[in-house]
Amino acid sequence: MLVLRLVRVGRRNQPKYRLVAADQSEKLNGKVVEILGHYDPAATDKPFVFDKEKVQGWLSKGGMPSNTVAKLLNKNGFDLPVHQYAVAKPKKKAQARLDEANKPSPVIVESEDKEEAPVAVEAPIEAGEEPVEVTATEEAGVEVPAVEEATPTAEEVSTEVATETNEEA
Repeated sequence: MLVLRLVRVGRRNQPKYRLVAADQSEKLNGKVVEILGHYDPAATDKPFVFDKEKVQGWLSKGGMPSNTVAKLLNKNGFDLPVHQYAVAKPKKKAQARLDEANKPSPVIVESEDKEEAPVAVEAPIEAGEEPVEVTATEEAGVEVPAVEEATPTAEEVSTEVATETNEEA
C-alpha cells in the first residue's frame, strides 16, 4: 500500500521534513517513490510547500496520508479524514487512583438528639429520597442514659480561676 508521509531531514535541533510517497513496508528513511514537497515547522513564511497536482494524483491512485500529512493538507484546501486513535488504558495503579477519586463520598446525617452521634451513610442518596437517620446507639443496639450537660459557662470558669488565685496568695 502506498503512503504519503513526512521523512525527517535536516540537522540536530533544526528539523525539516520531506513530503514523500513511499511504500508502507519501507523504512521511514528508506526508499521513496516520489518527493512531493517539504515542511519546515520553524519557517514563518510558507512552512509547508507541496505540488498539489502530484498529491492529488497519488491520493486518486489510493495513497493514504498519515495523520500529520492529512492535517497539513487539510489546512491547505484538502478534505481528508484524520483518524483518531484510541486512548491507552491507564495502568493498574493509575486506575486504582482514578477509582478512588471517583468513589462517592459518604453522606453524614445528623440526628436531632444530642446524645446520639451522627453516622456516615455509605450509599449515595438518590434524587427525591429522604436520608435514613441511623445513629450509633441504634446500630449497636445499646441504650444510652441521658447525660446532663456539665460544661461550665465562661462566667463559672472565670470565677473558679479568680478563687483559685486568691487562695494561692
